[in-house]
Amino acid sequence: METKNETLRAKLEHSVQINDGLTQTSADGAALAFDAKYGIMFCAYMPGFQGNYGESREKVALSCFPASQPTNIRFVTVAEGEKVYCPNILGLGDGKVRVFYEKNSCAEGDHSWCYKDYDVLSNTLTEEKAVMLRKEDGSVAPLCLSAQFAYLESRGYQNHKYVKTEQVGHCGYFRGEDGCVYSAAVSYYAEPILFRSQDNGASVEFFAVFPHPAQYEFEYKFLGEKIYAIYRTDKAIDSIAFVSSPDGGNTWTEPSFFSGSIQCRPRLIVYNKNILMSYNYLNDDTAHRPAIQQGRTSIRLVYGEEQTVVADLYRKYGMVNVAIADILNDVYLAYSTSELALEYQIGNPMVRGKDAIRYVKLGDLIPE
Repeated sequence: METKNETLRAKLEHSVQINDGLTQTSADGAALAFDAKYGIMFCAYMPGFQGNYGESREKVALSCFPASQPTNIRFVTVAEGEKVYCPNILGLGDGKVRVFYEKNSCAEGDHSWCYKDYDVLSNTLTEEKAVMLRKEDGSVAPLCLSAQFAYLESRGYQNHKYVKTEQVGHCGYFRGEDGCVYSAAVSYYAEPILFRSQDNGASVEFFAVFPHPAQYEFEYKFLGEKIYAIYRTDKAIDSIAFVSSPDGGNTWTEPSFFSGSIQCRPRLIVYNKNILMSYNYLNDDTAHRPAIQQGRTSIRLVYGEEQTVVADLYRKYGMVNVAIADILNDVYLAYSTSELALEYQIGNPMVRGKDAIRYVKLGDLIPE
């Protein structure tokens, strides 16, 4: 008799590619948003070209399609130029989405964070605008590294001073029950800064610091009175940690590490009034490979603080940098494949090889 996990693995083999396979055969960094009114899924990502064994930092793109049946996919170039990176997305309703991205990634300077709005009905894209930071003294300035680091230093945090790579990004955007939009500002191995916005992320205000350095990737959500967070540390194995805060980010529990977890993007959403988390983990299939290529064929989805495994998925040709979404109590999954890296034999050990973004409906993952 076929088990639930075997059914889910079979679904992965029938997933649909949602980046442009003609001119964009390499892609990374999927972020999802769903428009309930029109039943449309949006995916923001970084496209690259065939043979691109690294990461694209030259373009941010958007694909949009019916969530339940990805056909007639529309592809939109949101931003293009040297060092654009790390897209994120927020649904605005009525067929509109806001796409955020970093400028001047991994370059010298005071990196800015920008956004554009896309309307699927009119197929129009607005002009680029900078995300603004509303400071505690009442002034307003662009959200950038210096503003972020000044806020950390004012609270006694110094980790950002000891890393060479400095870039600014945001974790997944979400709407709170209070009507505000929430996210966090993150930079490479500094403490993430939690922020909220009353104008869909056009301007933000900091309200808390997560007290542990994150290796650039961090996700959090509110559930009742608590905040739940998942993040990536600098450890090679057991690198993904889970924490919670009972008081809006003032205090946090000690980190709990997922056994065998690997340095890939972890995700956390609220699903059926509980938390659902995903992370890549080490298996025998990739254990012999360079660290950057390990754990790229298997992910687990765990439900609740008890971390009940509701999906243990494997894909021979790679499954990395996942994005998960809850649509009418069904879980949808997007991920980058890694066939080029996994088939790349003797050569550059830093080859990442994120080849395509694929999308699949996993269905109801509520534990029985």
